[in-house]
Amino acid sequence: MAEEQCRFLHRESCKSSQDVCQVWHEQNGCKNYSCPQKHLNRETLKRYFLCDQENPNDCCKRPNCHRYHEKVSNVDGFYRSANEVPVLAEERRIECNNFMERNFTQTQISLKSASQFIKIAVKFIQRAVQDRRLSGDRGKQYIKEILHTILFLCHINNPSFEPKDILEESLELWSCKLPDVFEQYKTHLPTRPPYTILLEIVVDYEESDNIERILNLLSKLNKNMIVEQNSQEDSRCGNGLCFVSTVISCCFFQDLDSNTKTDNYFGASVSCFGKHQKQLMIDILCYHTWNEDISLAVCTALEDHPQAIALRPQVHSIAYPMRDNLNRPRGVRIANGKHQLHTPIPPCRKCLDLFPDIGNDLQQRNNAHPFWPYGNCAEVESLNRLLNAHRDISRREAAPPEDKFTWESLKNKRKGRLVHNLKLFKFHLGNKLLFYRPSELQNIA
Repeated sequence: MAEEQCRFLHRESCKSSQDVCQVWHEQNGCKNYSCPQKHLNRETLKRYFLCDQENPNDCCKRPNCHRYHEKVSNVDGFYRSANEVPVLAEERRIECNNFMERNFTQTQISLKSASQFIKIAVKFIQRAVQDRRLSGDRGKQYIKEILHTILFLCHINNPSFEPKDILEESLELWSCKLPDVFEQYKTHLPTRPPYTILLEIVVDYEESDNIERILNLLSKLNKNMIVEQNSQEDSRCGNGLCFVSTVISCCFFQDLDSNTKTDNYFGASVSCFGKHQKQLMIDILCYHTWNEDISLAVCTALEDHPQAIALRPQVHSIAYPMRDNLNRPRGVRIANGKHQLHTPIPPCRKCLDLFPDIGNDLQQRNNAHPFWPYGNCAEVESLNRLLNAHRDISRREAAPPEDKFTWESLKNKRKGRLVHNLKLFKFHLGNKLLFYRPSELQNIA
């Protein structure tokens, strides 16, 4: 039924409300024609507005259907969320309080972890500026980007955290210094995880591609980010939202013809907590941030398709676990007759699926099937940096003749899942996806 033919009243004032009108709920009617809240519940939606294409075995495939949908659907590669059912504001408050009480300890660890990451990262950036390893303007941009990304991840957490929960007494100071961060963390997407930003700063600070020096500095920063917890609690690195990446990768290309080697390029695993949050960050990286060849490799793997790109011989990748370094005594390990503080690990099965051409100096290979999704590993980020600097290292494999996926359709599918997950977290979506740029007012995609 077209809206102009609909016998129900469509008030502009209530379209953005998520709450049910208390008077309508209690008296089954409301005489306030300017009421800003919904006069709906699940029974009303199902009785009058449920899409006629939805049934136990199928869902609606119409791209512009305005009816009520209880099922998630995938229309031409775009995810459409199930419609949210409005509830009473008091019911929403009670539900949130109950969740907070049941998860009080983990909630506190999450808040402290976010606060601690900001504190340590900002302190290190200020030190880099004082040591003249980083310009003041560049340092400010890094602080803005880290702060925006963490506020965004906390906003889409369950429960959602407000800036005052994380920054406490320093909120007023930060909001005055960096107003655009607080204006845009609910409307603009970050472009990369927080630890990837920190890793870039560390590599620039060292002014060297010396692996041991970079890993040593990261280990020191990681230890300062640990949040104390009880022995009964289980957390990977004492960091409730997992802002600290557990693996760092280093890769380089050895050109046998010219007997030359590129610089080392570093990457971190995707550092955010929760299935939907990790999906969301990987989709952002695929759709917006990564080199197109890397994005293509991850996108096709997510569709269970064969290898999408091939790398030239002698691309080497080495991964280092950072989780062990947090609690391990700083004893010296011996490897190949050399003193070594950090022990490399073989690539995981999913990395080898994506990039079977990468070489490593380890005899064994990790054939375990990891639970994390394609695109999560640190190798993806380090190879992305390598290909950005040396584009001739990779080439695209020929797609099978029956392959229906094009690069554009794969990007649209990632965008579709991204939009779907953002709706789950009540992110403020406009007509276009907006990405936060610390040096610009806005960036539209």
